[in-house]
Amino acid sequence: MLGNSRETITYSKATIVSVFLLLCTITAYLYFLNMSVVQVVMRTEQTQQQRDLTIEIATLESRYIAVQHLITSRISEVNNFTATTGKIFVERDGARFVLRDN
Repeated sequence: MLGNSRETITYSKATIVSVFLLLCTITAYLYFLNMSVVQVVMRTEQTQQQRDLTIEIATLESRYIAVQHLITSRISEVNNFTATTGKIFVERDGARFVLRDN
């Protein structure tokens, strides 16, 4: 029997350290889990921004090419150039060196 005296429960140092390490481990796990979710969200946003920029660049390049063709056709009309149907290609007979012995 216990009687009238109260027995106190004393925790050993190993128990206190174990509880502290358990709490630290849980905190670290939650922190790194949160950081990995944040990284995934940031990567998804960056991928979407990169995709949007690629689309914008492609649109600007197509507009640039269209305007360049328009300007080229206007310049050719001003200088009275005409479209040719037959194209002439220059061919070489064989390989020749620039420096030859005389």
